[in-house]
Amino acid sequence: MNSFGRVFRISLFGESHGPSVGVLVDGCPAGLPVVQEDFEPDLARRRPGAQGTTGRQEPDLPDIQSGVFEGRSTGAPILIRFANLAQKEGTYDRIRDTPRPGHADFTAWKKTGGYNDHRGGGHFSGRLTVGLVAAGVLAKKVIAPAEVRASLVEAGGDPDIEGAVKRALASGDSIGGVVACEASGVPAGLGEPFFDAAESLLAHLVLSIPAVRAIGFGAGFAAA
Repeated sequence: MNSFGRVFRISLFGESHGPSVGVLVDGCPAGLPVVQEDFEPDLARRRPGAQGTTGRQEPDLPDIQSGVFEGRSTGAPILIRFANLAQKEGTYDRIRDTPRPGHADFTAWKKTGGYNDHRGGGHFSGRLTVGLVAAGVLAKKVIAPAEVRASLVEAGGDPDIEGAVKRALASGDSIGGVVACEASGVPAGLGEPFFDAAESLLAHLVLSIPAVRAIGFGAGFAAA
């Protein structure tokens, strides 16, 4: 399935090098102020350009196609589309028969019997996370006055993020990182007692993001 959530439900669509990618968000109450400019700060944080990030350049302008009228949500599902403009024909032909290590190419090929869109990972690509960012912008409007903040605190096991990135670039390597997230103003008792506890649902959603390999709450692994 390509959908997550019940009260606030998101569905991702598109492929890395198809015409577009995006998200359908169902569950936004009517009357929320929603304009294109609302998405820019968070989309700018995701947008490539910093040293060590992907070379693919996309403007990622959100095209709000439904669910918003005269700057306010209508209560109907909100469809947000992002056109894929940075495409080079034939760039990924070699990976049709030679899957890339550390990517979902082989898994996608086996899962679909070879009918997957192999270009840039297709529907298995990190490109689809632009839809998650857009959904997050809407979600933050829904949960206000609760607030969520996130920051990169470590890269390659080093709090000197810039230095770690420079060393990785010099050696032609890739490294991971640690992102710290904090939510304030969260009401006590949020979530359900067991399978739909707040941590359970957050872990499910976070681990759905390509390349995320671990998540911890509070002291996390140090609590062991």
